[in-house]
Amino acid sequence: MEKTDKSKSSKATSRKPTLNKKSEDVIELDRESYERLVQEYRYRVDVLREEIASELAAAIELGDISENYGYTLAMEKKDMNEARIAMLEDLLSKAKIVELNISDSVVGIGETVEIQNLENGLKKIVTLVGEEKSQSADPLRGLISIDSPVGKALYNAKVGSVVEVNLGNKVVRYKICRFVS
Repeated sequence: MEKTDKSKSSKATSRKPTLNKKSEDVIELDRESYERLVQEYRYRVDVLREEIASELAAAIELGDISENYGYTLAMEKKDMNEARIAMLEDLLSKAKIVELNISDSVVGIGETVEIQNLENGLKKIVTLVGEEKSQSADPLRGLISIDSPVGKALYNAKVGSVVEVNLGNKVVRYKICRFVS
């Protein structure tokens, strides 16, 4: 479904959330990214913790844990899981879900657009997923952080416009062709 520009007023400002927290404490992300983080959190707490506890119990039953590789491995797994759980709790506590604004032609978080590289003519489809610290980006799947060079250029730009992306040693120009649903 292609979006149309129904208003000439700046919709970009309506996309910015009203925050109760300090803005540096808030992590903006789309609903799908938020749900993925919640799902990972639940899996690590409800499933992986139990599996690791079983591994630890089995290793302890073997006796002397001072030279027990299975115990050492299970403890490392436990520590890594607990660290990730703490990180997810922090991310989720700071998360601000940005809803799609389908009444404008401005690219925002959670929106998918087709872009065309004006140097080589190649088109690709990308989705803006939120800030880098949300850990939602996956460029190989077309999920682009708004903190990345391409994401910064696309965020709040209008469909039909040309944006310049500074890639360090060169500048690449992209045309924002259309919204993709």
